[in-house]
Amino acid sequence: MAREIGAFKEKTVGCLMVIGLLVIVLSSILLWTFSVAGIYRGTYTRTPITNEITDAGSLNWAPLAILGIVVGVLMVGGGIGYGLWTAVSQNKGPRRTEPNFRVLARYCYDRSMNLITAEWDIDAADRPKFYVRGVFQDGSVCEFETTEQVYYQAGEGMTGEAEVQGKWLGRFVPYIGVPPASADPLGLQ
Repeated sequence: MAREIGAFKEKTVGCLMVIGLLVIVLSSILLWTFSVAGIYRGTYTRTPITNEITDAGSLNWAPLAILGIVVGVLMVGGGIGYGLWTAVSQNKGPRRTEPNFRVLARYCYDRSMNLITAEWDIDAADRPKFYVRGVFQDGSVCEFETTEQVYYQAGEGMTGEAEVQGKWLGRFVPYIGVPPASADPLGLQ
């Protein structure tokens, strides 16, 4: 469920920005078209004596195109703002302890988001980010960002007690020995 919500948020931000850019481009083309056509219309509808424009023609539609540009800019700005707000607030929320958390995978990315496959390359990586993917006791799968210490503490396949806050895994304490069968939601044992 949390994964679906995250994907929906990412899709919403992306679609909002792309549609906003399309609205800006289309409105800019319409503004140019209305302006040029209105200027030509105004040029050949002038009165001979006062040189006053009697009909602006399609230049009257230019404010609507300007409104379209403003709406497009607001859509792009709203998408960027919502994306930044989501990124800042994803690790906020109540801290909760989850028993019987099974680590499915752990991985590390460097600053340019290249996957680091060898653990000895982590020390040489530029600002590595650590992630742990796990399954809760109810069967829901979630991905968490974490620290290097928790990353090494949470080995793949281990079951233990996890302390999570938003999308942040703050602590993982593995269980010693074989966990009870009820603690295995995927039936991996």
